[in-house]
Amino acid sequence: LLPAASVARPSVARRAVAAPPSVDVVARAHQFLDGASGFYSAADESFYADDFVFRGGVVGPLNKRDYLETMAWLGVYRAFELSPNAFGFTRDDEPLSVRYFVRNRGRHVAGFPAKIGLFEPRRGFDQVSGATEAAQIVFDAEGKVRFFTAGAVVGQFEPGVTTGRLGAVLGLFTSIGQSTVGGMALNGAVRGLATGLSRAFDALGVRGVLPKTASHPDDLPQWWRDREGL
Repeated sequence: LLPAASVARPSVARRAVAAPPSVDVVARAHQFLDGASGFYSAADESFYADDFVFRGGVVGPLNKRDYLETMAWLGVYRAFELSPNAFGFTRDDEPLSVRYFVRNRGRHVAGFPAKIGLFEPRRGFDQVSGATEAAQIVFDAEGKVRFFTAGAVVGQFEPGVTTGRLGAVLGLFTSIGQSTVGGMALNGAVRGLATGLSRAFDALGVRGVLPKTASHPDDLPQWWRDREGL
C-alpha cells in the first residue's frame, strides 16, 4: 500500500487545476439563458464555441450548426412567451462549468414548431407550468459555450405541472396537449428515421427541412468523440 501522503498528492493537484476560472461563469450563464440559448430568445451564434455540443436526455449530441438550425426550426421563443424562472446557479468543481435549475412558466402564443406552424394555441392548453429541470453549461477559456445540457426533470410531481415527466421542448408538446409527439420522440426507431431523413436532405444540399435529433458522429468535435469513444 502507498503511504497516506502519496495518496493525497493527486487530489491536491486536481484542486489546483480546478481553481476559480477567470471567466465569471455564473454571470455568463445568465447572459446565455436570457439572450442566446435559442429557447427563450433567438440564438446568438457569437455565444457558441466552434466545438460546441448539446446533449439532452433524448436529443443529441448536436454540434453547433445542427443545434442552431434545429432551434431555429422549432422557434420556441416565437411560439411561446416563456420565463425560465432560473435559480440555484452554482459554479461546479469542473472548471468553467455552472449548474442551475429552471421552472418554465408562460403561454403558447403561435404555431409550433414555428417552421411549419403545426399546432396552434388552444384554449385550455395554452398555459405552460413546467416541472423543475436541471441544466449545465460548460464554457471555454474565452467565455463561449462549449457544452450545454438541459431538460433533466427533477420535479415532475410538483403540483400544477403541465409538462409531465418530460423537459425542455418535449415538455412543451405535452403542455399544449400533444403528448403523442413527446412519446414518439422517446422511440429510438422514430428518432432514427427522422435523423436519417434529415441527413438525406443535407446530402442533397437542402438543410433545415427537418430538425435533427443527433449529429452524424463524424461531424462532432474531436473532444466529444474522444470522450465518448467514437
